[in-house]
Amino acid sequence: MDATARIARFVVETEFQKIPSEAVKIAKTAVLDCLGVALAGSKESSARICAEIARQEHAKEESSVIGQGFKSSAMHAAFANGTAAHALDFDHSFTLMGQPTAPIIPAIISLGESLGSSGRRCLEAYVAGFETITKLVMSLRQRSEDGWHPPSTFGSFGAAVACAKLQGLNQTQVETTLGTAASMASGLVCNFGTMSKPLHVGLGARNGVMAAKLGQSGFTANKQAIEAGLGFYEVFYPGAEPDKRPLEQLGTVYELINSGIRIKPYPCGGLTHPAIDGVLEFKTKNGITAEMVESIDVGVARHTFERIVFRVPENGLQGKFSMPYLLARAIIDGRLFLDAFTDSAVRDENVLRFAEKVQMRLDPDLQPTALGSRPCKVTIRLRDGRSFSRQIDYAKGSREAPMTNEELKQKFVGCARQALDDSAIERIIEYVEHLETLEDIRPLCRLLIGANRP
Repeated sequence: MDATARIARFVVETEFQKIPSEAVKIAKTAVLDCLGVALAGSKESSARICAEIARQEHAKEESSVIGQGFKSSAMHAAFANGTAAHALDFDHSFTLMGQPTAPIIPAIISLGESLGSSGRRCLEAYVAGFETITKLVMSLRQRSEDGWHPPSTFGSFGAAVACAKLQGLNQTQVETTLGTAASMASGLVCNFGTMSKPLHVGLGARNGVMAAKLGQSGFTANKQAIEAGLGFYEVFYPGAEPDKRPLEQLGTVYELINSGIRIKPYPCGGLTHPAIDGVLEFKTKNGITAEMVESIDVGVARHTFERIVFRVPENGLQGKFSMPYLLARAIIDGRLFLDAFTDSAVRDENVLRFAEKVQMRLDPDLQPTALGSRPCKVTIRLRDGRSFSRQIDYAKGSREAPMTNEELKQKFVGCARQALDDSAIERIIEYVEHLETLEDIRPLCRLLIGANRP
């Protein structure tokens, strides 16, 4: 299976005029969502620490560190920006295996600013990176249960080819770039609930910039590192039999259209979202208050059960992966936004007392009914004897239950206000809506740096 060569050929042949207009539209939605969550994420401790490390390096000032008010080298900026993009767990996901955009856009913005790349070139790079990640994921569809964190493992490949596209590398250089990225791939699921989870994405973004720069410089690597013996497939997914068909569809079937992206309305682990949707629906339709609830039972599939692991969160990060806390917040507040995930918020005694009423359990009968489904069954029992129960297969923000354009804009504005004023926010929206017309992305990057607010 010549996976590496197929990807490299697709990357080299990708041109803006060949990309379907629907894919371009979705790509711009993805860019805006990623930039918004990165601006909000830049205020998180994980992002601040990574940004400060970049600042201390005193590297060449060529790329904006989002929301931090300074510039660094493209690699250091990608590292900090990638961490910020995933710091809140608010970045959108794909139908399988995590968030493909989070490592790609920070890499593109950071390297693209240093190169003075056009918006059209950046869209080409994003599509090349997104399709590479998602087709690789689809080739391993039967092995989606594992301990690797895909935004870092697969994300390194996507960011690498995106940066290779920005630099105009030829097929041999792209193959080498992929070979180098294969040796950089990393990220363990055991680090969920800690700062190392967003670090995975920061590393993926940085890896992409570094691998492409090495590829351009004549650095060598195995040009079949994905499919070779003891290569990525064999080492990361032992015993798997990769399906070659998704990679054969590169350039003809676009996953941006075929599968789409899943925008998150809540800044927490996406596997919890169907249950949150169900609880909020019950609350709204039936006027349920916290005082009325006797108990909440949540049956989940195995993938969710193994990753949403915190019964009583000790900090804001753990709160994002605690079903009892999340559903308690949903009932008490009627919403879930950034303010629910501070360290002080997760220590709210009223919320924690209510969380004791929430039970999450493994339900072996719950299986994904189709690609992208995350089934759960929520049952709320009230003190007056009434109960409400529903199975939810697709979370809000998915193609099956999309957010409106106004909801998407509200999310971006709410996130961006953590770092920017309203004037800058509106200008960013305008730039991204017309990204293909920008001759140089530097004006956009000057807004993202966030220098107009401490």
